[in-house]
Amino acid sequence: MGSRILCIAFLLFSVLTSPAQELRWSVGMDYFFDNMEYKPSQYADARTLQGIWFNALGGVSWDSTNTLVAGVNLLKMPGMNHAIDKAEVTLYYNYENEKVQFRAGAFPRREVLSNYSDFFFRDSVNQFMPLMQGIFWQLGKENNFVNAWMDWTGYSTAEKRESFFLGLSGKTSKGLFFADFQSSLFHLAGNYPNDGRFGVSEVIQGIASVGLEYSFGNHFRMMTSAGIFAAVERDRKADETYRPVGFTALFNAEYMGVGTENMLYAGDPRMRLFERYGSQLYWGNPYLQGSRYLQSKWYIRLIDSERTKLRLNCNMHFSEGALLFQQALALTVTVGTLRPQQQNSREYPWMRFFQ
Repeated sequence: MGSRILCIAFLLFSVLTSPAQELRWSVGMDYFFDNMEYKPSQYADARTLQGIWFNALGGVSWDSTNTLVAGVNLLKMPGMNHAIDKAEVTLYYNYENEKVQFRAGAFPRREVLSNYSDFFFRDSVNQFMPLMQGIFWQLGKENNFVNAWMDWTGYSTAEKRESFFLGLSGKTSKGLFFADFQSSLFHLAGNYPNDGRFGVSEVIQGIASVGLEYSFGNHFRMMTSAGIFAAVERDRKADETYRPVGFTALFNAEYMGVGTENMLYAGDPRMRLFERYGSQLYWGNPYLQGSRYLQSKWYIRLIDSERTKLRLNCNMHFSEGALLFQQALALTVTVGTLRPQQQNSREYPWMRFFQ
C-alpha cells in the first residue's frame, strides 16, 4: 500500500509544475445495506450484503479541460474480522469539454455508465466492484450522445483467466420522444501460460428501445419505453451457442421524492451457461435465466442535497411464479471540490426528521 501511495503522490507532483493548474480534492463515503429475501428462488440466493466505502481523492486540473485524479478506496464490511476488507486505487485522466469526454485509467463506473440497466450489471457489481479499469469516450451529453468503453476485469495469470468488457451505447431525443441502445461484449479467455484447462466464452448483448419522457421541475418526472433485448452466448470449447431474444419494457415515475422503477422481460431464457460459469461469465440480473421476469422498485429519497443522498428501497421480483422481496438502503456523502456541483437541494416534508 505504501508504494502505491508514493506512486500516486509522484504523479500528482509532476503535474503541479504545469501553468494555471488548480488543486482539487474530495472525501466521502458510500454505505449500502441490501437484504435479499430470495429463499424460494432457484436463480438467486437469499443473503444480506452490507458495506462501507471510504473514498479519498485528489486531483489537478489545467486548461479548464484536463484533470488528473488519484486516490484510495477502502471497503469495510461489518461483521468481518479485518480492519479493511478491500482496497482499490482510483487513478485516471479526464478530458472534458462541451462536446467530448474521455477518461483513461481506473474510475467510478456509475459516473459514466449510469444509462445502463440492471439487466447488464446487477446491484452487487457496483457495490463491490465500483471501479472500471480501462477507457471511456463520449460524444455529446445528456439526451443526445454516443459512447464507447472498455473495462479490463481480469489479467491472465497461471490461475486466473483473462476477461474484459467492450461496450457501446447512445441516445437521441426530440421533444418528449427518444430512442436509445445499450450493448456490451464480455470476453472470458484462458490463463497464461495457457495449459488447456480453459476455453473461450463470450456474451454479446444489446437492448434497442424507443420511448418518451417528461419532467416538471424537480417534483415530477416520468419515463416509459419498449424495446428488443438480443444476445449471443457462446462457449467455444464446448461448441455451444445460444441466441436468446426477448421483449423489454420500462416504466419509471417519481413525484416529490417518492418513485418507482419497473423493468419487464419476456422472451427466451438467458444465461444458458450460468450453471457452468456462474458470475464469472454473467454480470447481469440472475433472474434473466427465466423466460418471464418483472422487477419493481419503490423508493423514497430521505435526503437529497448537494453533499448527501440517502435512499430507501423496497424492491419486488416476480419470477418463477413467485414474488420475492428485497430491501435496500444507500447513503452517499461527498465533501470537496473535485466533483461538479449537483442540482440544488430538494426539500420534502419527511426530510424534516433529519433537520
